[in-house]
Parts: sequence; structure tokens; C-alpha cells
Amino acid sequence: MPTSLFPTLRRGDSHPVLQVTKSQLARLGLPVGDAESDEFDRTFDSAIREFQQQRGIVCDGVLGPETFSQVELARFRLGDRVLSFDPVRPMRGDDVAELQTRLSRLGMYTERLDFIFGPQTDAAVRDAQQNLGIQPDGIVGPATLHALSGVVRSGSAGTVFALRERVRLTATGASLAGRVFVIEAGTTPRDFTALHLSQEQADAEARISGDIARRVTGRLTALGAAAITADARSDPRLGDELGAAAVVSITQDHSPSPVANGVATYYFGNSVREQGLSPTGRRLSSFIQRELTARTGFTDCRAHAASWDSLSILRTPKVHVVAGYLSNAEDARRLSDDTVRDSMAEAIVVALQRLYLQGEADPETGTLSVTAIAEATGKTHP
Repeated sequence: MPTSLFPTLRRGDSHPVLQVTKSQLARLGLPVGDAESDEFDRTFDSAIREFQQQRGIVCDGVLGPETFSQVELARFRLGDRVLSFDPVRPMRGDDVAELQTRLSRLGMYTERLDFIFGPQTDAAVRDAQQNLGIQPDGIVGPATLHALSGVVRSGSAGTVFALRERVRLTATGASLAGRVFVIEAGTTPRDFTALHLSQEQADAEARISGDIARRVTGRLTALGAAAITADARSDPRLGDELGAAAVVSITQDHSPSPVANGVATYYFGNSVREQGLSPTGRRLSSFIQRELTARTGFTDCRAHAASWDSLSILRTPKVHVVAGYLSNAEDARRLSDDTVRDSMAEAIVVALQRLYLQGEADPETGTLSVTAIAEATGKTHP
């Protein structure tokens, strides 16, 4: 059943689908309580939160479309079913991602691990079957899995996609000039629909994030880069369409607790499948996080892997920046200060520059400035 047909469920609710969901999570080793009950109780709430954390999605205890989608992906282990390409209804799941990982280690699958048995996966399967002396029919059954198990070394690390991403990064030089960057602002209404904002909150986020984004694009343009500002109305795949070097999304968070505060960054990946993450996204996320905290003094909520739809739909490396909590009085006060927003913009641009610096050329966190970058590259910084 499509996950869009399921209701959004929380602790205290009851629904027949909970019995099925509990069974699926129990198979993953999560403590779900009474698997025969259709009650969303405290034990199941803890299981949902643990599952969400494992999968790198918003850990809110809400069983909504994104969590249902991840539960469906986790249903199958490689070998549970026969896999093949269906152009109408492509097969999806953790078993497909494991197959992609094995093919990537053989150098036959060079795309991101996307959990979808699409045309690229089909071509890689047929290539592997041809090389293994199996009929190249694209059907992944016992014979193909047995043959793959014989040639894939279990100790192999990384994927061809990750290797290619690293090569593209190191082979293009240190200058930001000529690169394309997409800077998104205030995308919470589009990317996090479960977080219900009032119009006043949405307007405040759009205003503050938009100002930081404009300061970022101004600096990048001065350095010779092509910087595009986007918002919640823009196509979330704009980075891929433009062939961007990176996408940076800037938002603020909102919490029921007025105590929650600080800055955090997120990149594509999850703790379930380390090989599936974006190495460039992880590196950029770390740089932005470190520069932000060093230059602004906001609480360091760290860099995290996440598999949100807004991160996973792109092939372009993307980092989501949570620049403070508008629900926290001190964060909101500081974000209203022009100098603080300017420091955040400086931090993001410097982090983008650091992404392309190698070895000894990489300066200490918090010391590089856009002015210094402009002087080194012969650009004029306004």
C-alpha cells in the first residue's frame, strides 16, 4: 500500500496498521512491546524514535509518510526476494541498496546508493552476470547472489560513487571562481511539512534565512562564482539541473521547548549504511559547523548524517544548515543582529573555500576571511 494512504500517528493513537509496523520493526530487533496490539504506546514510541535515529530522519516519534517510507525500505534483506528491473513500479528497499553496494565494490555500479532498482542498477547487474558467466538477464536470484558473494570481499570499504565524488573535488583546483552554488533559504515549509509553522514564524524564518543567503551569494559572486538564491517555492532539484558544485540550505528550527538552541548541519547519509553517504557533503558539513561555532559562539549541536528527502533526492552534495532556534529567545535576539548574520554568511563562504583547499593550504578554523580569499585570487571583495 502506498505510504501516502497511511494516517499520521502519534503516541496515544490506535490503528490496525500499527500491528504490521510493529512486526516489521521487531524483525529489525527493535523493542516494540506487544506486537499484536494496535496501540501506539510508550514502548512503541521509543522504538519509533530509535528507528528514526538509525535511519537519519527527523526523530520526533511521529509515524508519518517519511517514517512509513523508511519502514518499507527496511522490510527486505538481500536474498529475501528476487530482484529485477520494473520500469513501471521500480523495486525499492535495503536489499537493493546492499546489492548496489556489492556492485559498486566491483566497479560496476557508479551511482549513489539510492535503494531503487532503476536502469543503472539493471545495467550493472547484467554487466556483473556477463563477467561471472551467468545468463545476463538482470534477475537477481540465488545463482547471481551466490556468484557475487564469491567475488565481493567483505572487508571492502567505500563505493565507486564516493571515490568519484572525491576525485571530482580534488581535481578541479582550489578557486571558487567559475563554480555554481545554490543557496536555499527558509525551506522548512517545503522540506519539513510535519513541522507546522504559523505564518508569523514562516515569515520570520524566510526573512532571516533569506538575508543570510543573500550575504552568502554576494560574497560568492565577488569571488567569481555563480551563486543562485532559492527558496521554498523553488525546485528542490535545482542543484542537479544547474550542475552545481554544492547546495547549502539555510533555515532556523522551532521547538516546543524554549530551551532548545544552537546551530547544526546535516548531510546525506545514515548510520545503517555508511557506504551510502556523501563524502563531500560530510566534509562540507563539518567545515560549516566548525566555522559557524567558531565565529558566532552559538551552541554547537554538531554535524549529522541524515536521509531526509530534501537531502537524498539530489546527486549534488548538499548541506542543510540549521542556523539557530527562533523559538529560543537568546538565539532569536542574536539572529536579529546584522553582524551575527554577516558572520554566519562569512562562515559558510569560508567553509566552501576550505572544501577545495588541500593539505598544508588549509588554515585553522575561524582564521580565513573572504577578503583574504579575494586578495589571493585577484577578486575585489565589496
